[in-house]
Amino acid sequence: MQAPVLLSATLFVCSIANLGWANDQQSVDFARDVRSILSANCFACHGPDEETREAELRLDRREDAIAERDGKAAIVPSRSKESELFRRITTVDADLRMPPPDSGHELTKEQIATIGKWIDQGAEYSQHWSFVKPTRPEVPRVQDAAAVKNPIDAFILARLDKHQLTLSKEADRYALIRRLSLDLTGLPPTPDEADAFVRDESPEAYERLVDRLLESNSYGEHWARMWLDLARYADTKGYEKDQPRDIWRYRDWVIEALNADMPYDRFTIEQLAGDLLPDATSSQQLATAFHRNTMTNDEGGTDNEEFRVLAVKDRVDTTMQVWMGLTMGCAKCHSHKYDPITMNEYYEFFAFFNQTEDADRPDDAPRTNTPTDEQETARAALVQQLAAVRKEYEQTNEEYLAARNDWEKSAAGTTLWEHLQTSNAVSEGGATLTIQKDRSILASGELPKTDTYAISANNPSTKLTAIRLEALTDESLVRKGPGRNGDDPNFVVNDFVVSIVRDGKPAKLALQKARADFSQNGWDVAGAIDDEIKTGWAISPQQGQPHVAVFDLSEPIDNAAGAELHISISQQYGNGLVLGRFRLSVSSADVSQLAPVLTTTAELAEIPADKRTTKQQQELDEAFRSVYPRTAKLASQIKELERQLSTLDQQIANTPIMRELAENRRRPTFVHVRGNFLEPGDRVEAGVPDAFGSLPEEFPRNRLGVAQWLMHPDNPLTARVAVNRVWARIFGLGIVETEEDFGSQGIPPSHPELLDWLAVEFRDSLGWSMKQLCKTIVMSATYRQSSSIDPRKQAVDPRNQWLSRAPRFRLPAETVRDQALAISGLLSPKMFGPSVMPPQPSGIWQTTYSQLHWATSAGEDRYRRGLYTFLRRTSPYPSMLMFDAGSREVCLIRRIRTNTPLQALVTLNDPVYVEAAGGLAMRVLSDPNILEATDRATRAFRIVLVRPPATEEIDRVVAFYETALADFQKDPAAVESLLESANVTPAANADKNELAAWIVVANALLNLDETLMRN
Repeated sequence: MQAPVLLSATLFVCSIANLGWANDQQSVDFARDVRSILSANCFACHGPDEETREAELRLDRREDAIAERDGKAAIVPSRSKESELFRRITTVDADLRMPPPDSGHELTKEQIATIGKWIDQGAEYSQHWSFVKPTRPEVPRVQDAAAVKNPIDAFILARLDKHQLTLSKEADRYALIRRLSLDLTGLPPTPDEADAFVRDESPEAYERLVDRLLESNSYGEHWARMWLDLARYADTKGYEKDQPRDIWRYRDWVIEALNADMPYDRFTIEQLAGDLLPDATSSQQLATAFHRNTMTNDEGGTDNEEFRVLAVKDRVDTTMQVWMGLTMGCAKCHSHKYDPITMNEYYEFFAFFNQTEDADRPDDAPRTNTPTDEQETARAALVQQLAAVRKEYEQTNEEYLAARNDWEKSAAGTTLWEHLQTSNAVSEGGATLTIQKDRSILASGELPKTDTYAISANNPSTKLTAIRLEALTDESLVRKGPGRNGDDPNFVVNDFVVSIVRDGKPAKLALQKARADFSQNGWDVAGAIDDEIKTGWAISPQQGQPHVAVFDLSEPIDNAAGAELHISISQQYGNGLVLGRFRLSVSSADVSQLAPVLTTTAELAEIPADKRTTKQQQELDEAFRSVYPRTAKLASQIKELERQLSTLDQQIANTPIMRELAENRRRPTFVHVRGNFLEPGDRVEAGVPDAFGSLPEEFPRNRLGVAQWLMHPDNPLTARVAVNRVWARIFGLGIVETEEDFGSQGIPPSHPELLDWLAVEFRDSLGWSMKQLCKTIVMSATYRQSSSIDPRKQAVDPRNQWLSRAPRFRLPAETVRDQALAISGLLSPKMFGPSVMPPQPSGIWQTTYSQLHWATSAGEDRYRRGLYTFLRRTSPYPSMLMFDAGSREVCLIRRIRTNTPLQALVTLNDPVYVEAAGGLAMRVLSDPNILEATDRATRAFRIVLVRPPATEEIDRVVAFYETALADFQKDPAAVESLLESANVTPAANADKNELAAWIVVANALLNLDETLMRN
């Protein structure tokens, strides 16, 4: 039964030979030609992952592939026909064929021929191309040397020569300035800027334009968008609740760093480990928010450790993808199936990121104040001014000291508070309330979950202005109280009610202006007198300390002598959060003198000077200065400066940052069996994957060491990945198309020598300057080509892989929007600050578990660059989502461009674009010297597309305008509706029909293919 199979195999091999392999002497390179075939079709079962390896055969290493098993070897060097691998890939027997027919993989004849030729040439292995350190290649000599403007062109032309292609002619200057402006700043040039460039005949005109655009603040705003995709920056935390996160200062840091042309090595180190740098600045700590963009789960019942671990894994995966273009995340559950990264190595790398303080907490701790430059300057000025006033305030002289001594003597005789002498104290919950010698009341015995204390006492003086409640500590209470719950000695006073009894008739006294020395966040003392049982006064986390609250009477009582006071202290929170020891006092003094302090000024003054503590003397000094004429004025100034400082501090963003755990709190790291953090395997120490070399001894074993290792000259990938990313943003496609995967499964580079030249140039010659990298690329003749399509070139190179013409592709989401606003004159130049909320359809944010609402921004915030738009992970801004922007729940390495009908619906109907059309129409009509329809059409055309229009183009625009005008003249309601939608207010003498017609024309121009494309 085997003879037909062998005959079929022989015929198959003969058909391969007819492809020309037998006569072709060109060497086959394993890394370039073979690895990708084996990786895509064989490594899943015969690769690095020992858990899924079949037949104990490993094809990614030569020593395994050529080893004999049962007298056979998968590969016999120089003898393909004796190689079991070749037999299996050429047989037609479905039971023996590799890859198996049911695997979904099938080798082409060309791929089989390549493998056969490689085996016959000796089956030499070599490292995957991207795992070899790049070296500067020789710049090739090319036929059309005159076309070369810099080495980029030589590499491009060398490949074009092989395909009998040439560079296209240089684009006209109008196209060049628009292309450059959009690529470098994300904004179009004005017609005046374009005309000036066209008229400039200097040989340096183009370079000057490049330099001007690179120096624009818009450069940082435009290129930050790419980095924010990588950083998975968003304004919310993600998951179901998706609560807001105050992290916009990180976005601003990125913009500032890019505009300052921070070298890429420093840009990297500060983001991954700025907090670990010596004497880390506020800016360097802020940079570490890069890895605080991970999601946090605030839902009830979730395991904080589970989601902390998920965040750490996200940091590992993101770091390797962003800087090395590797899919290391594949190794979290098993060794990588295609690349030399074991599961153990994944968790060794994980260990570097496993030592930070953040732990999936709702407060996003650790956080730090991250003032802007302006805020920092203003704060420094206030602090300096405050210090100067305080210095003057604290100065003393003989006159001052004499006045203070006299004041202390008079103050000692003043009694502001008198402790109530309780006649009866009852606990409704069954506790025992015992009156102490100091007139305080101590609770003991039964500890009810909730309680109400009822106190009766006679008022000691005629006048009554305020009541004081002291929550006191006591040695009999666990942790000294002042509450009775030993696990949490807090208390909650939900209602504090005072009644005065005359002639046996109680009358409730109205209380106001509650104040305390301290109130727990969310449990302010005002809640004790608001008649609301769900609110109240509590003091966590300041348990174990005495506290005091003062309640003013709304109306002082002048005839209260001898009247009985009934005080009810309701404590209904539950869990035994009730007062353990407390004391009640009353005052007849002016309430302005009654501060919520445990010891009054009079009581302090009564203490002999030599018996006072330093703190007591300081309190007395402060009290005197507040009334002494010279210092009282300064005290007022201090209070105002402190208010200004407090207001400023509240405005300063408190941003989540990375912070390393203390040595005694460092976590051990274990392999997670099958990726499950609840199933720890072997313990591992921090390390980097062996395939990329070890961490140099001089590097610290922490995140800073990782960042330094990534930027080390021996790292084979970092520079390549960085230049490829920039190239992709400028040309629409990377030299390595799979920006996210430089590993075995990635698409090989279209121009490998160019990629290595750019990588070495970026690292060694340009000093990691991202601006200079951009300049190097855009100065090339390759970049300056026309994008016009030649039919022959289209046939030879349909995807423009070899760059025989300038690429043409749709603008990214933010640029589509920013361009429309810039053209309309509506775009706000405002930079930085909290994210804004331009119009979006209503009802999108209807969620059950979040109180977050979309509040459309007013004023210029409505028209800020797309970069500043509030991004909610579970509901991203819809019009940008239509243009392939992501939700940023995870790192987004590249956006895959799509073209869908929904995009046209957005640019035709979304409020932003309708309002942009309205703004453009107003611009067209605003020039009193341009009145003719033809001239207005030309002006509109140039504002949108920059270039001068052809006559037939203007004829079509004018005809469209006249048709729209005629329609609107018949339908006044439609005119009013459009003007309202476009958010325009015409002048009193304006022709509304004319304005509406130009809005329609403007809308059409903004929707032209040429407008939305980068040509």
